[in-house]
Amino acid sequence: MPIRDSKTAILSSAFFAGCMVTALAGTAAAEVVRKDMTVSSVPGIDIFMRQVRDEDIETRRGPVLLLHGARVGGLASFDVDVDQMSLAEDLAEAGHTVYIADLRGYGRSSFPPEMEGDRFAFPPAVPTAEAVEDVKAVLDEVARRHNGEAIGAMGWATGSHWLAATEAAYPGSIDYLIFYNSVYGGEGDWPLTEDFAAPGEPATFNYDKFGAYRLSDAGSLVGRWMEAEGISEVFIDRYVELAMEGDPTAAERDPPSFRHPSGPIADTLKAVNEAPLYDAGRIRANVLILRSGEDFWSRPVDVETMARDLTAAGDVTLHELPGASHYVHLEPGEGRTSFFKVVTDYLADGALDESGGPSSNES
Repeated sequence: MPIRDSKTAILSSAFFAGCMVTALAGTAAAEVVRKDMTVSSVPGIDIFMRQVRDEDIETRRGPVLLLHGARVGGLASFDVDVDQMSLAEDLAEAGHTVYIADLRGYGRSSFPPEMEGDRFAFPPAVPTAEAVEDVKAVLDEVARRHNGEAIGAMGWATGSHWLAATEAAYPGSIDYLIFYNSVYGGEGDWPLTEDFAAPGEPATFNYDKFGAYRLSDAGSLVGRWMEAEGISEVFIDRYVELAMEGDPTAAERDPPSFRHPSGPIADTLKAVNEAPLYDAGRIRANVLILRSGEDFWSRPVDVETMARDLTAAGDVTLHELPGASHYVHLEPGEGRTSFFKVVTDYLADGALDESGGPSSNES
């Protein structure tokens, strides 16, 4: 299994660079259309999906699924429709047909019974096994709509965990997998253990504190990065609005807060302190392990161990974004531009272009 260290990767294709600049510029000529739909996962669970597509694009690229992480849903994660900061729209303008999904308990999808009523009456909601059911239903719908086309998928943090677990359970479901700022497992020493684990038990979720689901208000949602350079109040307001909108009970609390499942955090604690929750050796997709240099969620060891265990993957590429934060795709500036270059380059054919010489990522 080849592993390509892409710290020296750059984009040398003038045509590709031109497409990318056009996409990031958000040109007036673009005719981006959003279509919302639902797909059934298991009985009683309907999964929200959004398709984002530029109807006027001449060079059509393959479908891409974007999957949110453990707290906010898909629209807040990838389709904040102000300040030209929608990653979904940028990818659509680059030629991809983009799909965004909300797993159960997130955004506009069904909430499971564990998230209704008393949050201490049920175990942590939406463990990995249930998330895999939802992801598989979404991937099947994408495949149905794009028969025979290579499918790309990128998850943000826990979203990558869910995508990888699904590809491990159903090898060949994804062709190009971008593992972005995600924990993989083992080795302990996760920076957020103290925030979420039971006292003195690093692998055990603090259920007595959080219950089956957690609550987030606006302050906790944006506190880590609202002061980042270039982020506007308009963007923050819209981000919070999209994060809150899927929970009809949000306004009933003071301050308003939305519910999100505890299962992903409980599983993350198990993974980092014990072992990964899926067999990465079953994954057949080409995989890009993409990590922000200043990420607070994933760890360098996750990159190393994930790459080591991807023994059946078509190809494994490692790439670091120096100085970038966990939220780089939501932050205007050079970091987001570099992120977008890497992602679109990789989605083109499952590899990064290394033919043009060293980039600023050279170490």
